Amino acid sequence: MSAPVLWIIIPLGLSAVMLLLLNYPNVVKVLGIIAGVILALTAIIQPIGNVLQIGSFALDISPDFFIFGRSLVLENSDRFALSLVYSSLLLFLVMMDTRHIPSKVVPLSIAVSAILIAALAVQPFLYSAVLVEMAVLLIILMVREQHDQPITGIIRFLIFLTLAMPSVLFAGWILGGSQAGASGEARMISAVVFLLFGFAIWLAVFPFHSWLPQFSQSVKPFLFSFIFSIIPVITLLVIIKFLSGLLWLKSSPFLIPSLQIIGTIMIVTTGIFVSVENNLKRVMAYSVLLETGFALVMLSLGSAEGVQLLYQSFIPRIIALALLGYSLMVIENAGLNLTTEGVRGVLKKLPLASVGVLSSLLSIVGFPLSAGFSLRLELINLLGQTSESSVLWIFGGLTGFLIGSVRIFVRFVSPDAEKWKINEKISQILIIGLGLLILVIMGLFPRVVEIILSPFLTEIPDLW
Repeated sequence: MSAPVLWIIIPLGLSAVMLLLLNYPNVVKVLGIIAGVILALTAIIQPIGNVLQIGSFALDISPDFFIFGRSLVLENSDRFALSLVYSSLLLFLVMMDTRHIPSKVVPLSIAVSAILIAALAVQPFLYSAVLVEMAVLLIILMVREQHDQPITGIIRFLIFLTLAMPSVLFAGWILGGSQAGASGEARMISAVVFLLFGFAIWLAVFPFHSWLPQFSQSVKPFLFSFIFSIIPVITLLVIIKFLSGLLWLKSSPFLIPSLQIIGTIMIVTTGIFVSVENNLKRVMAYSVLLETGFALVMLSLGSAEGVQLLYQSFIPRIIALALLGYSLMVIENAGLNLTTEGVRGVLKKLPLASVGVLSSLLSIVGFPLSAGFSLRLELINLLGQTSESSVLWIFGGLTGFLIGSVRIFVRFVSPDAEKWKINEKISQILIIGLGLLILVIMGLFPRVVEIILSPFLTEIPDLW
């Protein structure tokens, strides 16, 4: 059996079968969790190209699979992406409440995860744009729930990500057969421009970011957190994989400064937006943009340390965003409006959910002793060696984001006539409590993430 069959074809087939069982939501969720456990554990423990031995059963996992004249290739360097995506899928399926989330989300989320992995594995590269578009269409089916649901953000999500597809396809067509050198300089530059435009839309890079906050207002916070836990991560890994194959592009004098400037602009503008934002769903969207800005700055370091730092940032990023989306879902399901006025005094009504929101935001901003603190500190130390001005701008952006987080905290603790009472259900208390515990552990013992990733760091692509 090939790796693409195990991690792409079989999950797609399973999701199709599960669509026939939507009338049994608990059964569908259990099947999804079992599939997530198997896919995640296999990716973590099984090197690609080796024989998988289970008792007397032996299975040789080869790296490639050919379909429709194209190849899907998953190598050991892709095991980190496989482990991360399917672990994220498992995390969200365990957290999912079938009473408030439609059962169709389970098979569709499995299908989206498999298709995004296929976008990372497909060769030639240009077909990844088509696969991402397929994932976008499935996401729309996943988040569209009611006829009276606001659709402006969903439509903008579809339009913008569809615009990225022809750009990436055209760039891939130009670059076809020219991976080794830069013959035809004007031709190569035009290809890079189209490609960067497509990547910029996928990552919601400023000024192509407006669709992301609008999309967050149109969907449930929990679904938003799942979707944008994996899409930016896969896109960043595709970029790394692409750059590692274009020697002339990654050695060009404009690439590193461009990544640093764009990433810094995203951090600064996000901080400004959050400092005055009154909608908590939009704050969650800006959290994604802040993380993306830091990811681009990490890549701009132009060193192996920067790439490793980027890989290490994915785990606290996903956990913080999952906890934020889940906590906001608990608050929204309690009948509260997710605005600064709507959540006034919510700390007394839903204390665990309120702490979950605040802890997630502090982790994302990199507050001292939070899960993101050591990563932000290490990045600033490395960046300060080459660009002190960028460090100052980043501090300004983080200050704005922190001001916005404090504004939310003030609303949460605003006095009202109600007495303290824990209104969360036992399952919600357990999930939020576990998320808080993980963030605290990663904040107090930052080397935990490095230890978890140590088996994968030796296999990541040699970008710089």
